[in-house]
Amino acid sequence: MLNITNSYRHYSLTADKINQYALSDPAEFVRVSEKAFRSDIHDIAESIVNSDVRCKVIMLAGPSASGKTTTAKILQDELQSIGCGSEIISMDNFYLGEKNVPRTPEGKPDFETVKALNIDELEKCISDLLKYGECDIANFDFATSSPLEEKTHINLHNDSIAIIEGIHALNPIFTQHITSTVGLKKIYISVKQGIRESGKAGYLVTAAELRLFRRLVRDCKFRGSNADHTMGMWKNVLFGEKNYIVPFKYSGDITINSIHMYEPCVIAYEAIEYLEKVSQDSSEYEYARDLIERAKKFVPISEVLIPDNSLLREFLGNSKFDY
Repeated sequence: MLNITNSYRHYSLTADKINQYALSDPAEFVRVSEKAFRSDIHDIAESIVNSDVRCKVIMLAGPSASGKTTTAKILQDELQSIGCGSEIISMDNFYLGEKNVPRTPEGKPDFETVKALNIDELEKCISDLLKYGECDIANFDFATSSPLEEKTHINLHNDSIAIIEGIHALNPIFTQHITSTVGLKKIYISVKQGIRESGKAGYLVTAAELRLFRRLVRDCKFRGSNADHTMGMWKNVLFGEKNYIVPFKYSGDITINSIHMYEPCVIAYEAIEYLEKVSQDSSEYEYARDLIERAKKFVPISEVLIPDNSLLREFLGNSKFDY
């Protein structure tokens, strides 16, 4: 199924059905889920390559923990499989640096706003890619939180495509002065649905909470964080999404649903050990206990069943891709 014109794969599985599959044949459940997502990305790659207008630039946007970074790499793989090369450009390289980004009302650096990026430089990069098929991209040193003077030259040889990924990739501010955007394709990715329980109103786990589980596990395992800190930041993350991402999500040519229906059996269940460490005197304690109780309603699936090219490996680790 092509995810064109904002249509996307939507699943009707409830928590009860997910648990049934997790109990009866977890390996097959994982295999089918992974195949479905990979098939969608393959179909998107084919639709882009076979378009009447040659695509030079793909803008890939999505909120935090949507899986856009891995999706860019999977899309690169699928493009390569049909004979089309590509270059991935991270918008994170265009950050202005901690000293120069706008401040929140509390006086902290606001990395969620689009104004935290060098807008003019990124717009020139997109313009040059569309006009000439090459550009010089910025580099950013995350250790010092400052941009580097050295640039990296990108050349789209042999009709290859630039994939520019970042949370603000659909914001029109980056193309407002470009006279022609012919050859530019926009993709929006996110977890597009929550999970319900049969016969019950509302969601057992919302779409945003599935992303929160992903980020909790990644932050705690690989970024030296803890559940208390990630949950405290999450409110500002959602605020930034509402103001800087959601207004433009319907401007995409293609929408991808990044949910993997087995994921609460792995990621939500793994998040429990981190959530249990939230202390009783924390403002996040009650919510942490609530998330734990809901995560426990899913039958656990062993992480060893997840392939190394899965989008979920971006959060669990042991991915074949470099980040």
